[in-house]
Amino acid sequence: MTDIISITRLAVLKTDSRGRVQTPAEQREALMDAFEKSSMSGAAFTRLHGIRYSTFAHWRRVRKCRDVPQPDYDRMPPFFEKVTFPGSGSTEVGLHLALPGGASLTLDRADQFPLAAALLKYLEHVC
Repeated sequence: MTDIISITRLAVLKTDSRGRVQTPAEQREALMDAFEKSSMSGAAFTRLHGIRYSTFAHWRRVRKCRDVPQPDYDRMPPFFEKVTFPGSGSTEVGLHLALPGGASLTLDRADQFPLAAALLKYLEHVC
């Protein structure tokens, strides 16, 4: 742990336009490595190293997502099990999406499409 303390003391600390300290990526990675090797809680670790807990939590979240392997979309099964549109002779308007696991989504008004698009975008990027 001495090496982390010396890194913190020797680094030239840059600030952004709002006065927030910018931690170099190498130092951030060294701190995260030290945390993973320690048996300390996140709160205790941040107090010891003078890091805001919210900043530390963001670093952990980014690191976790970065370490998750990205899916190979070419080899993935289709996201939708069934998508149906009303037939050309039908008076019905809308879109029905059947998702794996039994979930489904039925859109019957045009004003629902932006919400459905936002939902699908969220589901695609959930880490």
